[in-house]
Amino acid sequence: MGKVDEANEKAMLAMSLRRRNMAVANIALYLNVTERHAYSLLARARKLWGLLADASDSKTRIGENLSAFEEMERLALEKFAKSNPNSNVAVAYLNAARDARKEIKRLQQESGMMTKVPEQINLTPGINFEDDEVRAAYYQFLKIARAKGEKNLGL
Repeated sequence: MGKVDEANEKAMLAMSLRRRNMAVANIALYLNVTERHAYSLLARARKLWGLLADASDSKTRIGENLSAFEEMERLALEKFAKSNPNSNVAVAYLNAARDARKEIKRLQQESGMMTKVPEQINLTPGINFEDDEVRAAYYQFLKIARAKGEKNLGL
């Protein structure tokens, strides 16, 4: 196996660990690399995922996965509407719908169809991103800063 293949494999492992909500510092420890290198591996994995998403066959698979999760969410919400809202069963249906929505969001973010924007930033504590204009302005700020090569945005 060549160095490129090993790097790609390590990047995909890093992404797999990140999907399991492992912190980047822990991923770095697990892979025996610096935290900065762990971020590079995650960026490489996103690029690889994007290449896969560009292939027509994988676009079909991503579309099928999205459809399956959307159907799961729809069914869970339908069953919730028919159940007693104070029961444990109703809570389970809501949890299933929430989990399906999380997977839909994750697939869209990883394939580049949706941009990840944090809920809150540390530049000015307490900024809430519920307002669409604030979120859009922040996204533009990040885009300009990254285009100019800014790495540390204080986030």
